Amino acid sequence: MTDSQQPTAHAASVSIARQPIFDENRRLWGYELFCVGEGASPRTDGEPENMAITVAASAYMGLQQILRQGQKIMLNFDEMSILDDMPYALPPVNAAVQVDERVFLRPDIPEMLERLKSDGYLIAVRGFSGEPQFDRLYELADIIAVPVIGRQKAQVATLLSTIHDVDARLLARRVDDAAGFAMCREAGVTLFEGAFFKQPDTITVHKMTSNAVSRLKLLQSIEQRDPDIDALAETIQSDVAISFRLLTYLNSTAFGLSQKIKSIQHAIRLLGWPKLKNWLRVILLNDMSETAAPDLIQLSAQRGKFLELVAQRHDFWGFDPESLHLLGLFSLLDTMLGTPMEEIVTFLPLENKLKDALRREANNEYLPLVKLAQCVEEARWEDADVMMQQLNLNRDKVTAAFKDAVEWADQLTAVHAGNPGQAHPE
Repeated sequence: MTDSQQPTAHAASVSIARQPIFDENRRLWGYELFCVGEGASPRTDGEPENMAITVAASAYMGLQQILRQGQKIMLNFDEMSILDDMPYALPPVNAAVQVDERVFLRPDIPEMLERLKSDGYLIAVRGFSGEPQFDRLYELADIIAVPVIGRQKAQVATLLSTIHDVDARLLARRVDDAAGFAMCREAGVTLFEGAFFKQPDTITVHKMTSNAVSRLKLLQSIEQRDPDIDALAETIQSDVAISFRLLTYLNSTAFGLSQKIKSIQHAIRLLGWPKLKNWLRVILLNDMSETAAPDLIQLSAQRGKFLELVAQRHDFWGFDPESLHLLGLFSLLDTMLGTPMEEIVTFLPLENKLKDALRREANNEYLPLVKLAQCVEEARWEDADVMMQQLNLNRDKVTAAFKDAVEWADQLTAVHAGNPGQAHPE
């Protein structure tokens, strides 16, 4: 690696967000990574030239966890980053090098991609025009990523049959619901990206378990405005499973505490209740949703922090940042628990307008912020820009809030995943 390829000071202003990619059985295949930089909207194309270096240098703290789990990472590369050998900053056994079709027409790019493929990297193509000038690229491709929103099953099947002529897998983008997932899978698609995994499956909806109900009641207790800390600590400590997991996390090297924590009361004294409450929220969500998609916990934490920061940085809205944090945190509970939100909200410590937003009731004043969070998470930048204009939100502040929320959630979930050495978020 040359000196020019080393991480620069600019890397400190870049965060790495991720979108999960699933196989036809809804198993996690890997992640598409994209940059979120200060003063610019997140994007998946035209990434900063140091993105691969930023990821490989562990500036992206989620990388080691992804690699340990044997999952793939897919990054978009432009012409210059390929010519500068940036993909080689990533491990070939786990990395997919994604390029736009038009990049392939640039001098030396075909030979570079052939070398990358021979060295063990997957080659992914953004889009599929089917033009003869790209035949060589299609022959190299392991994955072809195409948006499927608005396509019918017959159209997807026709596209798939054409792509299969060159022995590449189709990655269906913008699969926004369970019906779209089922349609694409029936057509023969094997990789999926989109919002479908955030949607509750109405076929398997069931009543909440007693475990989920008890965790929701504990959430109610910790969200009281003026909680009795001693009584609450006793309640938490009486739950063997929660107290054991919490003390294990707090005693990990991630916290860097000079003394071992012996009790919940001891933890509150050392860390303070507000900070400890953030960890408890995520522990309780994780405990309720052991069968949910693995990214829903992290996404819930990220969304809650994003809405909190948007409210803090746009105080003219008059919204309570803490309330918006809870709104984002709880907004995926129906999917996690396989239970209608109508039932779940009866247990949540929220005002009625926030409960209405969770139920997606029309004309709710909070609902546009939840939809904005979804747009940003799904890399729907044009839709996000329109919503920011309609909501009179500052684009730079929203982007910075998303960047900070991604970093915060990564730190939070890194400790819960047993990833030592990470700083704990405030």
